[in-house]
Amino acid sequence: MTANSNLEGKNKLAFKLIALFSNIRWYNILLTVLAQYLSAYVIISHSGGNYWQLIYDFKLHAIVLASVFSIAAGFIVNNFYDFEKDLINRPKVTLFNTLISKNTTLNIYLIFNIIAVLIALIASFKICIFFLVFIFSFWFYSHKIQKTPFIKEFAASILSVTSFFAIILHYAKFYPFIFVYGVFFMSLVYSRELVKQFQNYKGDMALNNSSIPVLLGFDKARYFSIFILMLSFFFGFSILVFFGFSIGNYFLIIALVSIFTNLFLLKYNHFRTVNLVYKILIVLGIFNLLLI
Repeated sequence: MTANSNLEGKNKLAFKLIALFSNIRWYNILLTVLAQYLSAYVIISHSGGNYWQLIYDFKLHAIVLASVFSIAAGFIVNNFYDFEKDLINRPKVTLFNTLISKNTTLNIYLIFNIIAVLIALIASFKICIFFLVFIFSFWFYSHKIQKTPFIKEFAASILSVTSFFAIILHYAKFYPFIFVYGVFFMSLVYSRELVKQFQNYKGDMALNNSSIPVLLGFDKARYFSIFILMLSFFFGFSILVFFGFSIGNYFLIIALVSIFTNLFLLKYNHFRTVNLVYKILIVLGIFNLLLI
């Protein structure tokens, strides 16, 4: 009887841990960590350094670790405010995540943020201030901005690349191409945020949330998304022309082809496919940092 109880207890704990990892979207955090280290490597290599400098930079590791905890906390609070909508749009995953109670979820959110701030303080005081602002911005986005169409997509795009600024702040280096590349990357994230709203359309309609498809209507919102994709295409093409064709720009070429393809997919409401294409593009864009 005791053995069965212990086994049942271990299974419950295992399921709760899986639910926690689902809540914090570990795959997004993993990509962010990879992107931060690759960005740091690009900056160091352009300054004449090598990977040993990267390995022994404890402040960099502190920034990355602080990013892990603060982003995880951000996803937790975002899911907390999105619970009702997610219950309609993805009921199985959302119900599974309820294995962790709301009180426990909020406690984990607070603990993760405290850990993030303390680790950031190890890096430097200015990095600590940066993460305090980042944590507040993530909460403000989830609590307030997420209810404001047009602005919330832009805010989500900025938040998705904000952790890279901590790396730039740490090394105090600025490279025009990396900045322009980052803006183009953000335009892809913004386009993906728009596409995700079509996938969440049912939940937004049921709860009367002010998303772009609900506000403009499905067809007008789709045309708006196509317009944004075209702007992103021309922006990427301009970068390619200005900086020239090189092996380091292969991602831009792939992105332009993908955006052009997505224009047709959006026209026929293949939103899941478009979202998948953007996920792949974001991963390729991160690995492309090695060639910059």
